[in-house]
Amino acid sequence: MLPITRGAGNPDWNRDETLLALDLLYRHGTPIAKTHDDVGQLSALLQGALIHPFERRRPSFRNADGVALKLQNLMSAIDPARGLSSSALDRQLVAEYPRSRTSEVAALASLIREAIDRGETSELLADDEVFVEGHLLTSQHRSRDRRLRRKLLGQTGDDQLVCAICEFVAPPLERQLRECFFETHHIRPLSNTSGVTATRVADLSLLCAGCHRFIHRLIALNKRWVSIAEARISLRMTA
Repeated sequence: MLPITRGAGNPDWNRDETLLALDLLYRHGTPIAKTHDDVGQLSALLQGALIHPFERRRPSFRNADGVALKLQNLMSAIDPARGLSSSALDRQLVAEYPRSRTSEVAALASLIREAIDRGETSELLADDEVFVEGHLLTSQHRSRDRRLRRKLLGQTGDDQLVCAICEFVAPPLERQLRECFFETHHIRPLSNTSGVTATRVADLSLLCAGCHRFIHRLIALNKRWVSIAEARISLRMTA
């Protein structure tokens, strides 16, 4: 019996990662080998994503072997007669999204890939002051909650609308148009054992859209957290 993909000290697969694997399985109709290009592409995507803290990852984190095994586990959840192992989450998602809902799984997977490409780490589920984080998409697959960004901007004066990395200043337009140049960025890594943490406005910084992509690409390439100060130095070195 194949093991469940909890794998070798690595973080368990979460809902978003499992949905991406389920989409891959549905696209092919059957598990595919670890040498298949699509397995390699999903492995690379998950390794570069900011879903799990880098300090909790082993060298085997979401490698091709692990992705191929996850496909086998999901297939077992679909067809228990295969006699292979599957996790409770595998079985839950297969029940929630059977093959008749393949197009919905594909749409969700597309949203998750877009969120990863933007460098996002989580869906933001907020109260007024503390914002609970942990997943790119909720089970109801709502769009990202923007209240945290609005909270930060509400505490930012007109003269403080400046990118913390490149020091870009928005042109002298009306406030709503100036704000659209900026995105929120965590100034510390999101990491705890449960994969869920609380974020306060003080934990965030404003970055222009270009620098936000830049710092998250640095994090992915370096496979560790990169501070705003480090990103600023890296940007100036290339200038």
